[in-house]
Amino acid sequence: MRPRRVGEILDAAIKLYLRNARTLMGLAATVVIPVQVVVAIVYLSTFNSGTDVPGGSFNISLHPQPVQDPAARTGASLVAVVLGLFVSALVTAASVKAVSDAYLDRPPAIGVSLRFALRRVLAVIGCELLRVLGFVVGLILLIVPGIWIYGMWSVAVPALLVERTGPVSALGRSGRLVKGRWWPTAGVLIVATIMTGIVGAVLAALLFGVASLPSHPSLGLAVLVNALSGMISGIITQPFAATVTTILYYDLRVRHEAYDLHVMADQLGMPSGNLGGQFGGQGGSWTGAEHLPLGPESVGQPGGPPFWPPPPGWQPPQ
Repeated sequence: MRPRRVGEILDAAIKLYLRNARTLMGLAATVVIPVQVVVAIVYLSTFNSGTDVPGGSFNISLHPQPVQDPAARTGASLVAVVLGLFVSALVTAASVKAVSDAYLDRPPAIGVSLRFALRRVLAVIGCELLRVLGFVVGLILLIVPGIWIYGMWSVAVPALLVERTGPVSALGRSGRLVKGRWWPTAGVLIVATIMTGIVGAVLAALLFGVASLPSHPSLGLAVLVNALSGMISGIITQPFAATVTTILYYDLRVRHEAYDLHVMADQLGMPSGNLGGQFGGQGGSWTGAEHLPLGPESVGQPGGPPFWPPPPGWQPPQ
């Protein structure tokens, strides 16, 4: 594995995402769709009209009807927020696992990735809450500290999952990895955020445009658009964002620690023999050669040390 420039990190992320889109979107859909259905049922049983549904451009009515039960609206919104946080953490964790498998040239599997994510989802939620809290506090204090924290803690979730550490330790680990590479890290994050924002905004705008056609959208139409918008975000954009941060995390480890695929496989609990992968080695390739013992019998063999001829006049000791 070798260090990558900003453009190479994004290029690798796009290629890996597209090549494994079926798995990444599939694992996200497995979680996102059922949860969005639950949220839709809660909204349908709570609100009276389409203008009551939160979070969409269908709230454009000039004369919205007041919600009969404000407590019910607050409760419904809270349920949506909690479920959204759970889904985001689970999809992110499963995507990190799937991307890591792809890095090891192993077919990523939906079931394996989700089971891995479920075991660590609470730790991921805790890490994300700490990240958001630190970011908000930094913005309130002086804005610049918040932006700095955003970059320094950007790879905390991959660190938490791959290195099996806790939320606080993962934040510290992320800060140490990003140290000295803040600007390139921020560049990757900004470009990736713009890319996902554009895709999500275009698709969501189409949906909300349909919902905004009637002056008083029906409750069913508003809830449907809200659910579809949430599905688009969760299924398409979240796995890509996780792919970028995961590749960024591995790149930072390569730069600081000469990180390689065998160490990565060991940390993920996988056998490290016959590793391969188009994203692993120098120039984007990995030989996949087996590790041989570092003895005389491995000299000049694939995976062993190179053979160097002795200097002129050298004789073996008697």
